[in-house]
Amino acid sequence: MNDDSIMHNNIAARLTNQNDYQGALKHYHKAIHGRPDFVLAHYNLGLLFLKHSKFKEANIQFRNVVTLNPGHIGATFYLGVFALAADNLQEAELAFKAVLTQDPEHNLALNNLGVIALKQQHEQLAVDYFSRALAYAPNNIEARNNLASTFMNYDRFDNAFTHYQILLENDPDNQEYLYNAGVAQMALGYLATATTIFGRLLGLNPQHAATLTNLGAIYSRLHNKKQAICLLTQALDIDPQNGTAKHLLNALTGCRENIVANQEYTTNLFNNYALYYESHLQKYLNYQVPNCIITLCQELNLTSFAHVLDLGCGTGLCGLVLRTRTQKLTGVDIAHKMLKEARKKAIYDLLIESEIIYFLNTQSCGSDQNKYDLLVMADVLPYFDDLALLFASISRHPMPQGYFIFTTEISTDQPWQLQESARFSHHIDYITSLCQENNFTIIRHKQIIARTHEKQPLFVHLFAVKIGV
Repeated sequence: MNDDSIMHNNIAARLTNQNDYQGALKHYHKAIHGRPDFVLAHYNLGLLFLKHSKFKEANIQFRNVVTLNPGHIGATFYLGVFALAADNLQEAELAFKAVLTQDPEHNLALNNLGVIALKQQHEQLAVDYFSRALAYAPNNIEARNNLASTFMNYDRFDNAFTHYQILLENDPDNQEYLYNAGVAQMALGYLATATTIFGRLLGLNPQHAATLTNLGAIYSRLHNKKQAICLLTQALDIDPQNGTAKHLLNALTGCRENIVANQEYTTNLFNNYALYYESHLQKYLNYQVPNCIITLCQELNLTSFAHVLDLGCGTGLCGLVLRTRTQKLTGVDIAHKMLKEARKKAIYDLLIESEIIYFLNTQSCGSDQNKYDLLVMADVLPYFDDLALLFASISRHPMPQGYFIFTTEISTDQPWQLQESARFSHHIDYITSLCQENNFTIIRHKQIIARTHEKQPLFVHLFAVKIGV
């Protein structure tokens, strides 16, 4: 090899360490000019460009390297990084896998393959790649954070918390780690631990609105109304558009002015609740509404339907009892994680993520596939305030002689009102008037025990109405 090229490469490397970009650039060019196939000089020049954020130039140099030496691990890895940054996932994946064929323990390539798997929505594959990266490099903070975040995104809160604990050992004041660790413990029901973690975070950042909101929700569940109101008020002062804090604060203060159902609150509630929804309802709350609905159908001799629409279907508890009575079953819910759980049951012909009134109003009423002879809303109306728009939208959809079965929590003095539970209740007279306005005929109404609430039976109204003549 040309000794001058080696000399210029060495000088350039020394100047790079001294942060002399122009000097290093000059000598790398001389090294390559003297020996155009000098792989190390091309690679080092690529690293120089990368160090100074000249990504286009770095990409060219690394491509020169792999042209001269197709098995060059470093250049192949960086080409994968550039492809990933450009969202060219297939090219990036090929590059990182090529790195692994030569170095199966290359933890950075494994981490990036995990990122690609996440982008492709391959959750378990991402977990496998991040875990392998950590097996070879336990101190790879990026891989551990990616793994923890993946567990959080897929509601695997126990696993997520384990990794956030490890991350916090090395970086105890990291607000992202603290917040996610607190959310994980809150989701698992470990409210005391979540409170401690959120408290640590507020000590570092008293203006962290999301933490104030979560702590307010925890104190509300613990019946510390005064502290909950204080925290939620602070959250709203910092972030006036915080819909969840506003909704919870209205519920706790008994506010009755300009109260409307909050879509943000409802969506977050059920997305966060999805993984544990059924076990909590059935194991701890003795949930009875699906059984009550099927009993009502039997009493009314409603044994067969052409198309049932399960509005607010959740994880599909009502769908399970309705499936044998209908030829086609469609479910609609606002929370995509609830729908993910419902999809596992394989009982719905169609599942749609949508806000309910929007869904009804954007359906083509003239299409037979959008005609339903039974609509069901089980434990859904408590997340609506004024029901006028909902009932009007429903009236346009069922077939002649269609049925609408639904439950409401019980208001004794107001047409509808927001309760401390953050759910809405509705008065029977209000429901009756809405039915009359929309040509609905109430054919059965009774009071049932839906579940337990605060260790007491929660009574609700169960209605069956006929739509049309």
